[in-house]
Amino acid sequence: MFTLCLFLGACAKKGADKRGIRIYYLNKGDYGIQEQEYVPEADDRERIIEELIAKLCVQPKEMTLRAPITDFRLLSSETLGKIVTLNLSAEYYDLSAVEEVLTRTAIVNTLCSFADVDGVYFMVEGEAFRDADGEEPGIMEPDQFIYNSYTEMRNYERVRLHLYFANETGDKLVDAYRTVVYNSNMPLERIVIEQVIQGPNGNFAHPTVNSASKVINVTTRDRRCYVNLNSEFLHGQEGVLAQTALYSIVNSLCELPSIESVLISVDGNTDAVFMESIPLSGSFRMNEEIVERRAETETQ
Repeated sequence: MFTLCLFLGACAKKGADKRGIRIYYLNKGDYGIQEQEYVPEADDRERIIEELIAKLCVQPKEMTLRAPITDFRLLSSETLGKIVTLNLSAEYYDLSAVEEVLTRTAIVNTLCSFADVDGVYFMVEGEAFRDADGEEPGIMEPDQFIYNSYTEMRNYERVRLHLYFANETGDKLVDAYRTVVYNSNMPLERIVIEQVIQGPNGNFAHPTVNSASKVINVTTRDRRCYVNLNSEFLHGQEGVLAQTALYSIVNSLCELPSIESVLISVDGNTDAVFMESIPLSGSFRMNEEIVERRAETETQ
């Protein structure tokens, strides 16, 4: 679980004398937010807002902190009444769900710590921003946003996965350890499979599964994991043996303590043949013999 170190009083209106304005930064590595008091140099309303936005884009001196507007660009900003509209670059959608919530929280709370800002409206490439659920949050007011952010953050957990990918020749598996943040409402088995499909993050290993593969559904009963994938999964990955590709999923799932065996179907069909060589009609267990053991590798 993660704790956002936010204070509801931070966004209370402080008046035009600039007292009480704060900049909110992201904590590197612990999924939190840290505030710092700030006194703008500007005196008029428009310039104060511009100055606050600029501060959100500048890396602070503290190495443990990160500016909210870092991995994407601010294309434009506009103030109408007491509402600030920010137009962000498409890279904003590349943030993980947790990073996006934290970034939004930091931006909204920073701008709303100024008495002349009541809310912030987000756009991405000129279109209304949509959150991870596909919803348009609209104008985000600080008190409501803090509550919603905390509720959403409580649903996220961090887990360290033991995954398997292909070696250079595609005939063996190699270990990879990856720490991910995921929504606890989603089955961890699905996260494991999707991470295998995504492939390794370094050059020590190679992808095993067709990147167009999609998880239709996954459930676990009596220590057996039932995985249903789309038909793209059957095509495999060029340069990787069928057995290597199949067991990259099976072994990765069997590293979860709740799973002993895996049954794979394609579009609900258990009679499919993977890469024209391995029938999927039976269940599969951990295959240690296909693993090429190596030093533990952490891939973030």
